Amino acid sequence: MRTASVFIISLMILSSCSHKDEAIELSRDFFASLSDSTYGKPNDFYPDYDSLGIEAKSDIVDIEASDVTEKNDTFTVRCYNNYTNSEGTFMQDSVTLFITRNEDKQYYIYDSKGLIVIDKELAWFGKATGAFGKKQTNDQALAKRIEQVRSMMWDKYIEVRAELATKVKIANWSWETSYCGDAHGEGRVVNNLDYSISGVKYHVNYYDRKGDFMAEDNGSISKTLYPGEKYNFTFWSSNAKYPNTASLRLDFSDNMVLKIIKEQTYTGKEFQEYLKRQKTK
Repeated sequence: MRTASVFIISLMILSSCSHKDEAIELSRDFFASLSDSTYGKPNDFYPDYDSLGIEAKSDIVDIEASDVTEKNDTFTVRCYNNYTNSEGTFMQDSVTLFITRNEDKQYYIYDSKGLIVIDKELAWFGKATGAFGKKQTNDQALAKRIEQVRSMMWDKYIEVRAELATKVKIANWSWETSYCGDAHGEGRVVNNLDYSISGVKYHVNYYDRKGDFMAEDNGSISKTLYPGEKYNFTFWSSNAKYPNTASLRLDFSDNMVLKIIKEQTYTGKEFQEYLKRQKTK
């Protein structure tokens, strides 16, 4: 009787070790598939991988048997993913894979943690508005949260651009051609916002007598514009000879808009308020 018990326990240990080896092999194959299609596609091992919206990279993955835990036939595998990023920098990310069986008793990855690397600006905005906390979130939930934050940040971007277009204006401007046909002129820009801005650019388009486009010239306002300030600027264009008409417009770069977004004050409750507004739509 005692011999039979020992035999059963031995089988259980061997079975557990075998399943742990399967989990490790599955994890290695998944990481290999990120850089080598001969191993298959990532979603062959991680069916919901595409929903993460990423293109993860891997050169070498380190997995130790001691980094694998099992509970109720579900495995947690901690891996160290080594790769070179798009900027040529060597990276080592700690990634956790969560593995279980499907209806056919085959092991598969059903979730992960650490595969997603959040864009720096998006990460900042998410933390400032309360969308990202200190605790690391599993990738499936994080991917959905990122889409919400990206949508919220886009709304903020549109809001700031619209405010710039409405309240930063060209008060008046004029131009003429020189004796050699070059166009030159001056304009006045006014900042009707309640905060300072810098990096405002302008574009001048020139047209011939038929109204056909001839050339474009551009430049930037060389100083910070304080609330209510008016500033005169001049321009000289040599790439359009004897134009008949011209148009002048202001331009606000993405970097300028992002700078304004980052300079604003946030309470950390904006994300929850955003979710509430989305529910009422």
